[in-house]
Amino acid sequence: MKYDITGILSKYPEIHIGVLVGRNMDNKRQIPELYGLQKEAIKSAKNQIGEHPPTKHPHIASWRELYRSFGTKAGDYRPSAEALVRRCIKEEKLPRINNAVDFYNVVSVKHVIPMGGFDLEHIEGDIYLRYSDGGETFIPLGPGKPEETYEGEVVYADDKRILTRRWNYRDAEETKITEETNNLVMFLDASPAISVEKVREAIEELRKLYEKHCGGDYTTVIAGKENPVIELGG
Repeated sequence: MKYDITGILSKYPEIHIGVLVGRNMDNKRQIPELYGLQKEAIKSAKNQIGEHPPTKHPHIASWRELYRSFGTKAGDYRPSAEALVRRCIKEEKLPRINNAVDFYNVVSVKHVIPMGGFDLEHIEGDIYLRYSDGGETFIPLGPGKPEETYEGEVVYADDKRILTRRWNYRDAEETKITEETNNLVMFLDASPAISVEKVREAIEELRKLYEKHCGGDYTTVIAGKENPVIELGG
């Protein structure tokens, strides 16, 4: 199984994607420390945003510009990190879903970087970050109705289905991470405003959290123009 970003590099040569593959995880453990980690992440986000609108944060501003570049109005469809940061600042808490998702939300909020992932057991073939030709069916996470992609939209996809719409806006139901997930792949999406060093710092922080609290075996790598095809194993 591979991860391939060559399809979008001609237009976005400066992007970097942190990739984490986890296997043999235990996603059902009780983790008393999680609440404290969530509070620390929210505090970090607040300190970075300050008294300014979230859209002034350079990471969020850069992602909004990327959304506009492939035909998505960021005010209607917010990049995932912006949506999550806005929510946790307003509500003073992060949602509880399951350990694997909760930890990547902690890292996403702390570093203000979009992050998401998939259960590897439900992936068909390879994973691509590419443009859609339009009219591809997407089954969103939750009770939403089937949707269709538009031409030129940046999507995550495997050989069978669309996995994420609008780069990192919404994930698919069929490949979502659940308590039963033992093998997963995570992607940390970095716009040109986010340095490689920041990507490396965030993805390694996630790896350490998973190792400590979920057990299992992990590998991390950064995809970019010099390393556009990543072997995921399996």
